[in-house]
Amino acid sequence: MWRQHVKFGFYLFNMEKTKVSYLDPKRVLVKTPQGDSFIIGFESAMNYAWEEQANVPFSDFLGSLFDKFYKGDGNVVMGEITRQLMINGFSPVFSFQRDPIQNRVIIGDRIRELREKKGMDMATLAFKSAIMFSTLRRIEQGKFAPDLDVLTKIAQGLGMKIDFVELETDENHESISDIRS
Repeated sequence: MWRQHVKFGFYLFNMEKTKVSYLDPKRVLVKTPQGDSFIIGFESAMNYAWEEQANVPFSDFLGSLFDKFYKGDGNVVMGEITRQLMINGFSPVFSFQRDPIQNRVIIGDRIRELREKKGMDMATLAFKSAIMFSTLRRIEQGKFAPDLDVLTKIAQGLGMKIDFVELETDENHESISDIRS
């Protein structure tokens, strides 16, 4: 990640910038200084073409928008970013999602946290969940995305409901169980 250091008196502040890279002409990967990653899709390849053929710094512009407006909630910031893209003549956002790899890490971390909180080792949880030890290890390491059946087995092994994993970092979002009530 590119870093810029600014010194004020006795303090050295680390001012990381958002990094934007193309996955293909219609999609970019955005990595924020907060450690969040998002995949953003556009309606056309126009932004990519401008950057490649006309030397218009679209990826730098998009990164600067994230630096200015992103405060930890991707869903909130996308409205303002889309507005700024359209005002400046760029193709608007068509799709927006958290990087799937980041979701796997969040799920794995949460399962490990709950397992450790209940005083279980991995072998015990794997046995109680009726899944292979190697599968559980890969899930906890963020290397494997479990399907709904495996998540259900792990939840049962932990003695919990399946809604133990929250992918949103904003505490104001309702959980599925809140919506059903």
